[in-house]
Amino acid sequence: MNYAVSAGHELTLFAAEEILKTGGNGVDAAIAAYWMSFLSEPCMASAGAGGFAVIGADNQATKMIDFFCQTPQVKKPADQYHFYPVTIDFGPSTEDFYIGRGSSGVPGAIAGIYKMHEAYATMPMKDLASIAMTKAKEGIALNTFQHYDINLLSEIFLQDPKGRSLFFDGDQVKQKGSIIKMLGYADFLETLVIEGPDLFYKGEIAQSITSGYNHSGSSLSMVDFEKYEARIVDVLSIPFKSFQLEMASGPSVGGYILSAYLSFFEGLSRNLNLGSQDHFLALQKVNGKLHLLKNDIPRLIQTLKEELNIELPQVDLNINTRGTSHFNVLDKDGMAVALTTSIGEGNGYFIEGTDMQMNNMLGEGALLPNGYHSWIPNQRLRSMMTPTIIRESGKIKMITGTGGAGRIPFVLAQSIINALHFDLPIEDAVNFPKLYFDGETINVEEGFDFPYLENTKVWPQGSLYFGGTHSILVHNNHLSAVGDKRRYGVASANN
Repeated sequence: MNYAVSAGHELTLFAAEEILKTGGNGVDAAIAAYWMSFLSEPCMASAGAGGFAVIGADNQATKMIDFFCQTPQVKKPADQYHFYPVTIDFGPSTEDFYIGRGSSGVPGAIAGIYKMHEAYATMPMKDLASIAMTKAKEGIALNTFQHYDINLLSEIFLQDPKGRSLFFDGDQVKQKGSIIKMLGYADFLETLVIEGPDLFYKGEIAQSITSGYNHSGSSLSMVDFEKYEARIVDVLSIPFKSFQLEMASGPSVGGYILSAYLSFFEGLSRNLNLGSQDHFLALQKVNGKLHLLKNDIPRLIQTLKEELNIELPQVDLNINTRGTSHFNVLDKDGMAVALTTSIGEGNGYFIEGTDMQMNNMLGEGALLPNGYHSWIPNQRLRSMMTPTIIRESGKIKMITGTGGAGRIPFVLAQSIINALHFDLPIEDAVNFPKLYFDGETINVEEGFDFPYLENTKVWPQGSLYFGGTHSILVHNNHLSAVGDKRRYGVASANN
């Protein structure tokens, strides 16, 4: 049985493999993996999250499940929201975010899971949730990356007594190796697989969120939950060399930025040697050009049309929307799933009876260029998440994606270039040093073989700043998979 999985945690991978070994397809495995990630990756995945899943198969059309977060239908004056800042210290830099009950959009994770199940799955939801249910009761060991991440976000997790009881001893994060049990999550899953998504969007869960939130500085209402829908939409499809990229489309703008990055790079890529100064300068030039375009999506799309000489769908996005995780699954029949999910940093408050935190998508200031509270009611939020499937002659060639906030399409493009332009093995392609220009500073990992420019900030190899590009590559019918070491990723390829 040939399959491959790459993910952000060993148990996320384990859940997918268990389903594949019992005969489930790629979507069955992805659903089981996603249920598990709520437990194994609590800084990034949750019932309070949103995201995108790109799903395709050899010689079959690829589609995207859009289950990203939605803004409330009613907007209050800014001073009526429970909305306050926290500063996260990333070591070389700090960044401010806003959390609180007023920072949450309507979460789409549960609707997304059920939409995937309805459209593609072959196994009962109870079987797909049972692995996560069992582990939630048994408990899982707090690994190195999750320990680091909870420490990083400890001010947020400590806002709610539930976060403190689950992950802390007093004010300190539980030690690495400590067993974390999420009994509330197990109970929630057990009820959910019986009652279905209405439990979350029309029943007790929505009621507990909206009754508490409406009286404590949020706009979220029962109508927001009742009206929420995950949807199946067309992907953004773009050529690169002899390949065809199929990526998240609107409300994600990451695919457009990724496409433009690859197109601009291709125009500069002749006679470049990997890791050379010319390679570095080409990446810098492309990044700088895109930095000027990334907040003007209509102009970016028009530029891309002119570069590629193809028609592209226009995206009418009036809203700009960091804990992000990604995993990939490829089954024996060539069905591929690339799924990226996020709760932002989390809003600091847990959903009653679930052991899971709500998102803070309305508190992502770096991605709200018009200011906090500039969101428009009843709209999908914009995202940079870019789950991607790449084909060659109609067949699946590569499945990839990453976390990394606004850097997502920039670092993802570099892994793709390394694999498909420089022909590096997938592990080398992912682990090769990355570069990102933020408008003022060239941020680069150690590893290029020449002196850096004055405005360059050098990061140690394997830095969390540059995302976690978990990937699968098919070459001559041989499967290779890698979990990015930057985020302690894991992978398995069964040939």
